[in-house]
Amino acid sequence: MRSYFAAAVLLLVSATTQAQTEPPAGVHLGVATCSGSNCHGAAQRPRNSAVPGNEYLIWSKQDKHRKAYTVLTEDRAKKMARAYGLPDPDHPEKAALCLNCHADNVPANLRGAQFQLSDGVGCEACHGGASRWLGIHISRATHQQNLAAGLYPTEQPIARAEKCLGCHYGDETRFLDHRLYGAGHPRLAFELDTFTAIEPAHFVVDPNYVERKGRITDAQVWATGQAIALVKRMQAILDKSHAPHGLWPEFSFFDCQSCHHEYGAYARATTTGLAPGSVKFNDANEVMLKVIAMRVAPAAATALSEHMMALHKATLDDWASVEREAAAVRTAAQSLVGEFARHDFTGDDMRAVADALIALGAANADAEFSHDEQITMALEAIVAGLKSSGDIGGQQATAIDSAMKAVYAAFTSEAGVRQDGFVQALKDLQRVMRR
Repeated sequence: MRSYFAAAVLLLVSATTQAQTEPPAGVHLGVATCSGSNCHGAAQRPRNSAVPGNEYLIWSKQDKHRKAYTVLTEDRAKKMARAYGLPDPDHPEKAALCLNCHADNVPANLRGAQFQLSDGVGCEACHGGASRWLGIHISRATHQQNLAAGLYPTEQPIARAEKCLGCHYGDETRFLDHRLYGAGHPRLAFELDTFTAIEPAHFVVDPNYVERKGRITDAQVWATGQAIALVKRMQAILDKSHAPHGLWPEFSFFDCQSCHHEYGAYARATTTGLAPGSVKFNDANEVMLKVIAMRVAPAAATALSEHMMALHKATLDDWASVEREAAAVRTAAQSLVGEFARHDFTGDDMRAVADALIALGAANADAEFSHDEQITMALEAIVAGLKSSGDIGGQQATAIDSAMKAVYAAFTSEAGVRQDGFVQALKDLQRVMRR
């Protein structure tokens, strides 16, 4: 304990001294600041600690965020840099275009003595520059006091979605456009609750967590994440820098498999009313949002569906029509954000939504990979929610886990799914969920 308090005093003095001259935003001190065995680098839970204490170890040994910078030094990144036309293709790890998502690329005046870009997406990329809150954090302040000092509220669904989707979709400062995809960047797929879990999560929702931060459910995180993802998609469409240039729109807004499928006889079911051969917007988030809203806010679900259908059809008119309908979809989605974040999803809610998702996935009229992908991650979130609420457990939980594995097994690649196997796996999942 003596060593803990000594370290705490030193860090407190350092943070206080730095705060006297630092800019308005908190300085990022580097992940080394969090790595001590008395802080978040403990192999075993420190005495009287409110958290497991191994958060740094999980991040450093298991979390893909740790390697986000490193991948920029690999041959694949260099090939992409050459194809894209970066001025220094042998060093994509120096390009702001890449660093803005692959590292905690804050301005030089916000980098402390131990800060390193090579740490990748480290603690402060998500939790905020530590200089303003570190002092009270290590003195065992309450969570609310930490937040008041500048700690980012990652536990809150809206805040988490805004933070994560800044990179996992994009915002006004960074955006993965079709040119980057054309240069070889992997397709971005994301669902907030699932990706939180497989990060892997470096927090444990136990009674202590709930006491400090409140009860936040998987269903709330999933639903809120879908709403904000759709808001961000519409904001990107409305961003004038993404308007069509010449003949070409910004193709990253569209469903990749509208164009990228094998040559030859090809009949794709459509729910948009567009003719075969049309390029359709990627509407997977809207489809998920509509399923949730039909349970929680039916009127909003109807408005959302009408405007999304109009947005699809607007692509056959002109970009002004697209922008008009995108603004309407954004408004409809934004109206659901707060409601979903606050809604107490009951066991009946979650089961009803799961039934609707399974019906959607089993419908021959909606055999789209992007939908199947989101349906699967949504069901994972709902199962997690039912487990944590105590609505399922024991042998049923084991059977559901096996059924979910079969759903995942239907995916043959990152862009393909065996539709017959997927439909059957969904029906099997529904059967064991209804026991």
